[in-house]
Amino acid sequence: EPKDYFKFEIIHQSKKSLARTGRITTPHGTIDTPAFVAVGTNAALKAIDFAKADDAGQQLIFSNTYHLLLQPGPRIIRDAGGIHKFTGREKPFITDSGGFQVFSLAYGSVKESLESGGELKRSNRKVIQSAKKRNDKCHWRSDVTGENAVTVTEDHVIFKSYRDGAKVTLTPESSIQAQRDIGADIIIPLDELPPHHIDRDSLAASVERSHRWEARSLMEHLKDSRERKQAIFSV
Repeated sequence: EPKDYFKFEIIHQSKKSLARTGRITTPHGTIDTPAFVAVGTNAALKAIDFAKADDAGQQLIFSNTYHLLLQPGPRIIRDAGGIHKFTGREKPFITDSGGFQVFSLAYGSVKESLESGGELKRSNRKVIQSAKKRNDKCHWRSDVTGENAVTVTEDHVIFKSYRDGAKVTLTPESSIQAQRDIGADIIIPLDELPPHHIDRDSLAASVERSHRWEARSLMEHLKDSRERKQAIFSV
């Protein structure tokens, strides 16, 4: 069902290719596409504040549900009035599902996974020890990555918090609930992110699971999407 507070329109379509320009209308402003989207992992940018970024023409900010889930927590952001009030920025935000960061605990970033050939992510003990020698504060624990870092079932994924080692369960429903509390304009369903080196059958099974998780995410989103004025964008 169309929502009057969300709209996508094509501004120009190339006659020679599929290239096009467009515009997304959200409750907190418009986004011209294609767009440069700045990543404010913890709902903050590095080296520049939101006011300066907005003055430079930044329209959309991407924040990470995984990090906000662990600190300060979705409920705190909700009680502060949502991410726009929490940050003092009344322009569009998008949040991811948290899945990428969770699954990267086992094999690292895309770059690390490719370079390791599928080897499990190594402990960060050396990084932590080095930081201690420099008297730097290091909030990353050494026991939350690598083997047994992530447990995946049909229902959920379990991982450890890098802040205190506590076990956290993430489901398609709880990811949407967290993003609901954070209050971004555009949210993303939970999907499984397998490493690049798995066999074809395992990859096919992962894709099918992602489809089921995305359906569950959508059903949770539709419970009160109009009341919350959020749009879900599939991956």
